[in-house]
Amino acid sequence: MPERRQQILFVSTDIIGSDMAGPGIRAWELAHALAAHCAVTLAAPDSATPPHSAAIRVLPYRAGQAGALTPALAAADVVVGQGFVFERQPELLACDLPLAIDLYDPLIIEGLDLYASAELAVAEAQHVRYQALTEAQLRRGDFFFCATEPQRDYWLGALTGVGRINPAVVRAADRELHQVIGLVPSGIASAPPAAASPPALRGTHPALGDDAMIALWAGGLWEWFDPQLLVRAVAALRDACPRLRLVFFAGARPNPDGPPITTRLRAEAEACAAELGVLDQSVIFLDRWVPYAARGALLAEADIGVSAHLPGIETHFAFRTRLLDYLWARLPVLCTAGDSLGAAFAAAGCARQVPPYDLAGWAAAFRQLYEQTETRQAMRSAAHTLAEQWTWEKVAQPLLTFCTSSHRLPAITPAADARAAELEAALAERGRYVAHVEHEYQRAVAALHQQQRGIMARLRQRLRAGRKHGT
Repeated sequence: MPERRQQILFVSTDIIGSDMAGPGIRAWELAHALAAHCAVTLAAPDSATPPHSAAIRVLPYRAGQAGALTPALAAADVVVGQGFVFERQPELLACDLPLAIDLYDPLIIEGLDLYASAELAVAEAQHVRYQALTEAQLRRGDFFFCATEPQRDYWLGALTGVGRINPAVVRAADRELHQVIGLVPSGIASAPPAAASPPALRGTHPALGDDAMIALWAGGLWEWFDPQLLVRAVAALRDACPRLRLVFFAGARPNPDGPPITTRLRAEAEACAAELGVLDQSVIFLDRWVPYAARGALLAEADIGVSAHLPGIETHFAFRTRLLDYLWARLPVLCTAGDSLGAAFAAAGCARQVPPYDLAGWAAAFRQLYEQTETRQAMRSAAHTLAEQWTWEKVAQPLLTFCTSSHRLPAITPAADARAAELEAALAERGRYVAHVEHEYQRAVAALHQQQRGIMARLRQRLRAGRKHGT
C-alpha cells in the first residue's frame, strides 16, 4: 500500500494565472516544487483564471470572505502562506495545523518607501496595519522562511522581540535555528528560455531592429527604484553607442483587489526620456503587461539585464527577483550596488555593480558591455554556471523538509505573553492619551481661530464705521 503523502494547502494572496506578478509566481513555483513529494492544493483568489496543472490542484477562493478556506483546511496537514492572506483569511492563523509563513517581503520595511510621499497620517495608519499583521504571523507560525541572510537576521530579531525565540523553542530546534527560519529564495527553471519565432521583441517597435543592443528592465517601476538614472545614461550615449536600446516592462500591474496598478515613476521616467529626446528612440516603454509565460521570449532576445535602485534600508533587505530572470536567460547584469543578490551575482562574475546615483558609472558600464563582446560572453558563461544553484527544486528544500516532517513550534511562554499583553495595554493607554491631547489641541486651535476671526470682524466693522464718518 503506497505511503500517504502530506496534504499541503498553499494559499496565494495574489493572482495565479497568465497575468500573475511576483507573489503569485512565487506561490505557483514553490507549490510545484513541493508537489514532487507532497499532494499540493494551491488556493488562488477567484478573480484569477488559473492555468491547468497536472502536478497540483488549483482551488479558487473568495478573497476576504472569512471562512472561505475552512473546508480546504479540514483536508490539509500543513498550511503555507504569505503576507496579506493572513489578514484577509483569519481562519488560517486560527487553525491548529502546522503553519509555514513566507517572510520574503518585509512589509514594514517596504511600506516605509511605498508611503514615503503620502500624508504622514496615511503612512502611519499603513505602518500600524503592517506592524499588526507582521506580529500576528510571528506569534503564530511554526516555520518561517525568507530570501536572504540579512532578512534572516532581521526576522530572528523580530521573533525574539515577540517572545518566539525562547528556551522551549531552542531546545526543540537545531542550534542555528534553521528549523525555525530557513532560507527559501525565489528560483528559476533549470533550462534557459527560448527565443520565439517570429521574434517577441525585435521588430515590434521601429527602434528595435535586428542590430539593436537591448538593455532590458524586466519588472515594475516601484518607489525604491531609479529608472531615470538609466534613461539619462543611455541618452548621454546616443552618439557613442547608437545601437543601444533601453527597454522597460512598463505595463500596469494586475491587481486582485481593484484596478491595475500604475506608478508615478513610470510617468516620471517616460517624461525624462521625452525631455532628453530619446523616447521611442533609445528608450522604449512596453505599455502592455507581459504575461508570465511570455516573458522568457523577451528575455531571450535581450543582450543585458538592468536594475537601478536607490540606497536605503529597503535595498539592504531586498531580494530583486528580476535579477533571477536575467540569470535564467544567462544575461550579463548591470545593477546598483547595495543588495545581497546583486552582490552574489557580481562575486560569481555575471554582474557589474554601479554605486547609487553614479551617472558616469552607468554610462561607462553600458559602454563597456556595448563595445566588448568578449566581456558579455564571459558574463554569460558565469551566469550559466551560477544558474545551476538557483533552480526551484534546490531553493525549496528547507520548505519541503518542513512540509514532509511538519511540527508545531512551542508556544510563546506565559510570561512572555503576559509581558506582551502588558506592553499592548500600555501602548493602548498611551494611544488614548495621545488622542486626547490631540483632540484638546485641535479644540484649542479651533477656539483660537474663532477668536481671531471675531477680532478681525470687529476691526473690519470699526474701519467701515470710521470711513462712513470720515474719521
